[in-house]
Amino acid sequence: MTFTVRRAEPADTESVREVGLRTWPVAYDGIVAPEFVEQGLAEWWSPEAVRRGIERGITLVAEAPDVIGMAGLGQEDGLWVMWKLYVLPEQQGRGVGRALLDRAIEALPEGTERLLLDVLVANEPAIRFYRAHGFERTDDAPSRDLGRELMWMSRDLRAART
Repeated sequence: MTFTVRRAEPADTESVREVGLRTWPVAYDGIVAPEFVEQGLAEWWSPEAVRRGIERGITLVAEAPDVIGMAGLGQEDGLWVMWKLYVLPEQQGRGVGRALLDRAIEALPEGTERLLLDVLVANEPAIRFYRAHGFERTDDAPSRDLGRELMWMSRDLRAART
């Protein structure tokens, strides 16, 4: 399968939203309560939230030719955080997630030493993916308490950029 990865524009808002709306119910089935999925879709995948992420942070899309995946990054406490990395369920396992992650790292400002993300501790497939791509659990993260359901992971980018 051939696909390209590019920076999202505000005109991509609905396509990016569609990735979340189609992916979240599948990704979190059996991991969290349906109410968590409903609330997350309403809050983090609303047209306003997606557009804000595109305009204020770094949002990438993978296309083949329609949007099949996305990554969204922003800052918290002066640290770069990847808030979203999702690939449509039928497109997973084809290198799209890896390509989005690689391009996300390339898009970070020069001198960025690490990339953080938060992940549900029960989301074993995601944790395996992130560990396979150099992320490790960390407590050295933004001051926001994630509770017991989420954990911070970090990837050292200094070696990747030398």
